Amino acid sequence: LRLSKECKYKNAGTVEFLVDEIGRHYFIEVNPRIQVEHTVTEEITGIDIVQSQIRIAQGYSLEEIGLVQDKITHRGFAIQARVTTENPANNFAPDYGRLDVFRAGEGMGI
Repeated sequence: LRLSKECKYKNAGTVEFLVDEIGRHYFIEVNPRIQVEHTVTEEITGIDIVQSQIRIAQGYSLEEIGLVQDKITHRGFAIQARVTTENPANNFAPDYGRLDVFRAGEGMGI
């Protein structure tokens, strides 16, 4: 939040960072747009991020559309997965084709 306030950025965006085992944060990047993974955030917060972005672009403030940081809560957990293809015979370059078999991870801890 401090980063977006300092830049006077007021719309949807993503700040990415890693957190180590003792809670230290390591900055990666800022994306001033909605990420494809935004549905994970929508799922656990109940906030329609696309609708919110449109309303902000119309001139509404974050407060007017009910987006006050202290009132945003997380409910549960969500995971999003993507299936991508790579060709190991071509230096693992992106590839295309038909998906014949899918094996989801399973077992202890999954």
